[in-house]
Amino acid sequence: MQSLSVQEQAARPSQGQRLPNELLLHVVSFLEPAGPEFLPPAHPTTKTLMILMRLCKTTNEAASAIFTRHCIYLDSEDRTLRFARCLSLASSQSMPGHRSPFVGITSIFMESFLQYTDEVEGTLALVKPNSYDPSDLTQEGHNDSMAGEVEEENNDEAEQVDGDGADDGDDFAVLSPCPHPQINDLPVATAVQDIFIAVAPTLRRLIVNIPLRSLYPEEDQLGVKAVLRRGFEALVNLEEFASLQDELYVGTETGPQAIEQEEVWATRWPKLRRLYLYNPLIEEEFWYDVLRSPNLEVVIVGRPDGNSSEPADVKRRWISALEGNPFTGDVYNDAIRPLTYINVDIAGHQPSLLDFRSAWNTLDPEECMRVRAVDASPQVWLAELGNTALVEPCPRWSVKFWSRKHSLKGTLWDENAIGAYNPLSVEE
Repeated sequence: MQSLSVQEQAARPSQGQRLPNELLLHVVSFLEPAGPEFLPPAHPTTKTLMILMRLCKTTNEAASAIFTRHCIYLDSEDRTLRFARCLSLASSQSMPGHRSPFVGITSIFMESFLQYTDEVEGTLALVKPNSYDPSDLTQEGHNDSMAGEVEEENNDEAEQVDGDGADDGDDFAVLSPCPHPQINDLPVATAVQDIFIAVAPTLRRLIVNIPLRSLYPEEDQLGVKAVLRRGFEALVNLEEFASLQDELYVGTETGPQAIEQEEVWATRWPKLRRLYLYNPLIEEEFWYDVLRSPNLEVVIVGRPDGNSSEPADVKRRWISALEGNPFTGDVYNDAIRPLTYINVDIAGHQPSLLDFRSAWNTLDPEECMRVRAVDASPQVWLAELGNTALVEPCPRWSVKFWSRKHSLKGTLWDENAIGAYNPLSVEE
């Protein structure tokens, strides 16, 4: 058989020629971020993955796998409602020749009760919605289409509301986007529940920026909290979880029964390894809940209650929660379950733990429980928001935006990236 010269091969029509699948998959693999970051809908990588999921079967499978790890980014009420619809449609309609991008979802970033405002010009510009929406992958009546355009989110009205109930007297201008004034929205709550139930078999990582404390059980006439609680309880395979607005407040009971209601993260998520909570009450019951979570390795808390006025002897409380409690003075006579505890606040509001140094060295000479601190800088976050005219630091929003940014970047659990330090090594 006569071979063709290079010139003759170049002159041949290119019809039917294509890259080998192995090389094509290798090219697609370069789209995956190096770390576990979340990519917003407007990100170029998200858009590229959407195109590849429609291109052919080979690229669909590879791009869908990356998409389910990095691009489930539900940052509005409307997007959450449509995503829940997509999940329902995907379970009932087949996509011949394509792997559904809703199969095998492992990571979700959720701000489902969110409204947008442009009152503060230029703030959070990187996360504003646009017309390209990767969450709307299945349209009713068009199961061969995997992308849809969406309208801009409603920009009518939004109001700044803080969910932790604290009164620091240090609020500043409205930020954008801002939490919905309340979560008292049954259709959105039902959509959140449906999403959680649908993805429960595969979901490993969940970040929620939802003001759950904006609605208390005695005010919950629609039963929103019960709906949300059922959804969270379904996530039995979670390994990493962060609640950026509160301590995952999904209580449904009132009166004395409210105190006895079990924490979802402590009793329903046996595989949980990493936990971030904002403004939890760090008392005896909290440490027993940590103990009840058998695989929990890292606990990060943002501005826990009693943080500055009563610095807690967190190491003694953790050791006291362990079975047996065999104390002899400051000596503990049994094995200490390893745990890393990180306290996040702004500089000047961190509790001083130096008085505990001697006792902790005796109780835990091998430092099985690692206690660390992180200072969230108000100036850094305000500069990124384009607003540096702040007279007094705002601990609440500094910590909340700190946790949001590190959650999106995938660095929340990286002690070097978040600047964690040993508070016992700081001199008075």
